[in-house]
Amino acid sequence: MINRPGCTRRRASRRSRRSGGSSWDGCDEGCDALSLFSLLWSALPAALVAPAPVGTPWAARWPARLVVGYRQRVSPTRPPVCRFTPTCSTYGLQALRTHGLLRGGRLTVRRLRRCRPGAGGSDRVPAPRGG
Repeated sequence: MINRPGCTRRRASRRSRRSGGSSWDGCDEGCDALSLFSLLWSALPAALVAPAPVGTPWAARWPARLVVGYRQRVSPTRPPVCRFTPTCSTYGLQALRTHGLLRGGRLTVRRLRRCRPGAGGSDRVPAPRGG
């Protein structure tokens, strides 16, 4: 078994072993908050040296740097499985750049919670409110 960062391994239950099922990876059902925190923790060293993307509001620079660190440090070690267009990290950067820390962060977390097997399709960052 390959142990990817942020994923928890669980043993197959007796019922699935009897039916011939193999053990499953907790990330097949979506990663929980602890797994997401461990992924961000492993991205922290890269986030400390990565610059924030141009055009990111001042308050949203640290979260954007975490996303860039995730892309540099964690994402290359994991298989490409994102079913959404754009990917979750691209969506997060766009949401933080467009809406700032509070709304952009809320949109990013909401998107990560929806990212499950079977989910997918085109999901664009909403346009800014008002003008």
